[in-house]
Amino acid sequence: MDIIDSANELEQLHIQAALSNRQPVIKSINGMCIWCEEMPAAPNSAYCSKDCGDDYEQYKRKNG
Repeated sequence: MDIIDSANELEQLHIQAALSNRQPVIKSINGMCIWCEEMPAAPNSAYCSKDCGDDYEQYKRKNG
C-alpha cells in the first residue's frame, strides 16, 4: 500500500464520520409548516419560510 492508498482510506473515514454525525433533516408530516401551522411547508422543508425556520431555531436554543 502506498501513500495515496492510505490517503484515500483516511479520506473515506473522514467522510463516513461526517455523514454519521450530521443532524437529521426535519420534514413536515402533514405538509404544513411545523412552526406556524398556518401555511404549507416549502418543498423538502418543514417550514413555510426562512422566518419560521429561524423562529423555530431560536425557540429551540432558548428552551432546549
